Amino acid sequence: MGLVIAALAFYQEIISTREAFADRLGAVEVTAARRAVMERMTDELRSAIVYPFLRMGLSGDSEGMQFMVASLPGQGVWATEGISDQPVAPQHDVRIVGYRLRHSEDPDTGEEIIEGIERTEQTVIAAPTVEEGADIAAALVAPSFKFLSLRYWDNQSGDWLEAWDGGDVPVAVEIVIGIEPLPENTEPAEYPFEVFRRVVYVPAGKTSFGGAAIMRSPGEAVR
Repeated sequence: MGLVIAALAFYQEIISTREAFADRLGAVEVTAARRAVMERMTDELRSAIVYPFLRMGLSGDSEGMQFMVASLPGQGVWATEGISDQPVAPQHDVRIVGYRLRHSEDPDTGEEIIEGIERTEQTVIAAPTVEEGADIAAALVAPSFKFLSLRYWDNQSGDWLEAWDGGDVPVAVEIVIGIEPLPENTEPAEYPFEVFRRVVYVPAGKTSFGGAAIMRSPGEAVR
């Protein structure tokens, strides 16, 4: 009986150790995913521009956004072509990048499922029609996060806006992400779970800071 009790205690200790290790590993993975998606969104927002040809900068609401980005083409366009090589497909240095939550439907229950944060990229911005998969690439960049809330700083009114009309670029964008989905009948500002928040300064914003502070919440400011 003593041996059985000792074996059960040892087994329970192993189970507890495995669960603790799994919890720590999960926390590390969430932290890495949060850092990766935040850094990517930050880098691209800081490259946002206003494209005069389409009169477009950034457009979005609290659930998603898309904006023009200027970046260098890939390495393939700089390669020297031989006589027998296939011509390199043209690449644009201006793209339309978007972020939003990807929604799908459970085939068994019909309930809505949030798969995570999706990134879209449209490479042919002046095409009359665009086709997803050909001209628009979509990728699930943060499946761990089921909540996304965005706000846009308007330096003229000195306040955060829930939407941006797209004619220009805001001075800053507030990004809030969370692991749990937003409960029904709950406003994003009342999200009851842990959140990760970042305020991204956009250099192409239509109005410079001029030393003004961006208020995130009462008693808290980012310059």
